Amino acid sequence: MKIQRTKYYTISLYTVVSVLIIALAIVLMLKVDVIFNVVLNTIGFVYGLFKPLVIGFIIGFLIDPIVDLYASKLSTKREDRTRMLATLLSIITIICLVGLFILMIAMNMRDVINQTDINGLASTISAYIKYFQETLDGMASKLNIGGVSDKILTCIYATIDSTIERISDWIVEFVAATGRSLMDILFGVILALYLVKDKPKLLLIWNNVLTIMLNNKVYKEITSIGRDVNVVFTGYIRGQMLDALIMTILTSVGLTIIGLDFAIIIGLVTGIFNLIPYFGPIVGLVLAGIIGGVGDAPQKGLYAILVVLTLQQLDAWIIVPKIMSDNVQLHPIAVLLAILVGGELFGLVGMLAGVPMVALMKLIIVRYLGDIFNEEYIKKHPF
Repeated sequence: MKIQRTKYYTISLYTVVSVLIIALAIVLMLKVDVIFNVVLNTIGFVYGLFKPLVIGFIIGFLIDPIVDLYASKLSTKREDRTRMLATLLSIITIICLVGLFILMIAMNMRDVINQTDINGLASTISAYIKYFQETLDGMASKLNIGGVSDKILTCIYATIDSTIERISDWIVEFVAATGRSLMDILFGVILALYLVKDKPKLLLIWNNVLTIMLNNKVYKEITSIGRDVNVVFTGYIRGQMLDALIMTILTSVGLTIIGLDFAIIIGLVTGIFNLIPYFGPIVGLVLAGIIGGVGDAPQKGLYAILVVLTLQQLDAWIIVPKIMSDNVQLHPIAVLLAILVGGELFGLVGMLAGVPMVALMKLIIVRYLGDIFNEEYIKKHPF
């Protein structure tokens, strides 16, 4: 018997479906922690399987602008040869930059080592060790009542043995994990080189697959969104690298002016770690304070902290908003709000992803709501 779709039948159907959806939503909210853990474990498992490929994509994404720059300056009869030559030049450029980085550190270390009295330092360490041994012997002789000192020493030795065993296990695990990570990075670098070299062919294959699987309208929407994502994240990464370079130079110059040892090394560490919100700036600050405070003039530690802290505030409130504004086409105020709101809502991840996500939202709004928001005006006056 065919069921007639009366008004009451339709209302009942919508009511049942609505109740089921609400019940499902309640169950999901009550089990959100379990679902979140399952999703994270699944992502971790997939990432573990394809870690070299993921690393290769990331490295390829980072070095692709350099390859494109060289490819635009070169002209050969075959495009594949142009990409190959551009890739080789990019590798040479990166190797030279890394070599220059190592050379600067080595020169700075050599100057400090030459100024250090190695014999005097060794004598001081030997004196401290001897003093420590004499102190332990004195304490043992005073506590040698009823074999108490022997029990204490036995306990100390057992603790030392177990600690050494744990440290040994940790060292073995660390070496093994480091070896696996280095192999993953090596395979990732090799994959990245093939990805950037064959980028035109891979993009052509990808476009052909999308064309076959999707209709023309959906294909155009996906490709336009993909271009937006590429523009935003490329600009964001470029801005982050430029900010790290500026902070490295400013910190190195500032610490050199106050006469701090390892100024260049501290500047490099500060510039690199400054890319990490919360934790990064603290590393540069603490490192500068410690190295400045252990020298002949402890007040240099305070001066170093003031220099680094001042530069970090200058970077956070002026340099970063200006650089990100130019690279992702956002107003400096929008950049600051994206960092602050993202950090407040999602912590470290929010601070890192806030700017590119807001920039991507802006591009999507302009693309699909351009008539409402006056697209031409927004392009000329980024918000």
